[in-house]
Amino acid sequence: MERTLSSRETHQHAHPSLLDMANITKRFGAITVLDDISMRCAAGEVLAICGENGAGKSTLMKVLAGFYRPDGGEIRIDGAPVQFAHPLDSQRKGVAIIHQELSLLPHRTVAENMFLGREQSRFGILDRTRMRRDALRVLQRLQSNIDPNVKAGLLSIADQQMVEIAKALTVDARILVFDEPTAALDNAEAAKLFRLIDELRRDGAAILYISHRMGEVFTLADRISVIKDGRLVATLDRSDATSEGIVRLMVGREIGALFPARSHADLGEPILTVTEAGNKNLAGINLNLHAGEIVGVAGLEGSGKGALARALTGDEPFEIGTIRLWDGGGKVGSPRESVRRRIAYVPDDRKAEGLGLRQSLRDNAALARRSLTNPLALSSDGGCSPSSLDELLRQLDVRAASNSMPVGSLSGGNQQKVVVARWLAVAPRLWVLCEPTRGVDVGAKSTIYSILRDFAGAGGSVLVVSSDLAEIIGLSDRILVMSEGRIAAECPAGAGEEDIMKHAVLSHHPDTAEGAAA
Repeated sequence: MERTLSSRETHQHAHPSLLDMANITKRFGAITVLDDISMRCAAGEVLAICGENGAGKSTLMKVLAGFYRPDGGEIRIDGAPVQFAHPLDSQRKGVAIIHQELSLLPHRTVAENMFLGREQSRFGILDRTRMRRDALRVLQRLQSNIDPNVKAGLLSIADQQMVEIAKALTVDARILVFDEPTAALDNAEAAKLFRLIDELRRDGAAILYISHRMGEVFTLADRISVIKDGRLVATLDRSDATSEGIVRLMVGREIGALFPARSHADLGEPILTVTEAGNKNLAGINLNLHAGEIVGVAGLEGSGKGALARALTGDEPFEIGTIRLWDGGGKVGSPRESVRRRIAYVPDDRKAEGLGLRQSLRDNAALARRSLTNPLALSSDGGCSPSSLDELLRQLDVRAASNSMPVGSLSGGNQQKVVVARWLAVAPRLWVLCEPTRGVDVGAKSTIYSILRDFAGAGGSVLVVSSDLAEIIGLSDRILVMSEGRIAAECPAGAGEEDIMKHAVLSHHPDTAEGAAA
């Protein structure tokens, strides 16, 4: 999306900096994570920050937000040096950060999460009415209909992300950091966020925007800074930058085609056949997957695309209908059975469902293999040896100081690569992936896409559920579109976004059933 420069943006660099981060250095033991990085952002400016997973972007923002203290350099706000010993110190100076990784407390309400640590009180008593009222006002500013009284753990991932954004807006912030804010949002929700960012910019906020999505970067940013291996390698005016040039600075090489070429070979045997299946979230599901193909599943938030993945992998099994897998068996009744029958499942919420955050990279990568192995024979299982697991992690270019460190200390994209490594340790016949590259940089995306294409080429079958239409279109051999818990349409490889969205918004009420069938 192109955007013309306003007169304010044209004279942006003449304005004094609201934020200066000068010569910031951060070490963890012997590892230098940030090496002499300097950045500035003026009032009314959007500075995009790009870099591979593990480059140091999130660490730099955590220094700004008071989670880490720098080992060198200083932060200045309005020209005055500041030091943050705690995140609350940063908030008091007008800094708010919207984290890529969700941090809501699931058993507290939306309103309680939005004011966590800053609870409002009256006469020494918690003022829940005021918190609910103020939370509702901020959510309405985001054009969200989320109920402030609902428990956060009951929300979808997309709605939880909207609450994280709303939470930051409850702080009287002049400096806002957005860390991959659209990773869980569909196009309509992302458009609302972009309108909000423009509003914040007009109000004079300084905005730092971290994203791997080049379209967003060039839609929003006034300037673009690129970090690689903990160093600032370039800062460019948007008018002087190109997507290809930014990617080259990020990864240090040409990426070429992001998506591997589709296979033109004939399809193999049926891997999965689903006939008139359903449960409380799905109805009338008819689906065939064959060896050698990648099938994409698109749809709006709440369309049932995630429920389809959960049903196929036994998390929320089908209750009616006929399901037949390549092994001759019927439906998968539980996640444990899914693993045993070698169905690889990558959930959309890696933090809550995909990883043991306190366990090491090696332990997480070994989980599927160990569940298939006799515990008494683990010592002789070469697939679970430290060296074999280290090789898997190396193939996926997982960036970590040590493979024995907790996986929760990694960036979101590196965590996702550990989840993928887990399934490379076994021999699945079917991959079911939800948002497989959420928060993953372009270099790692290319690696994951190649792994999936190679897997299909070797006779496997892949089902990819994604809110990223470019990913669905570029990767899939055919595309299923979900709407209201049903498969509304099947589109061929390379179908346009407009065609997909036309079916995604289609209603399945009886008076439109004829149109859906057509």
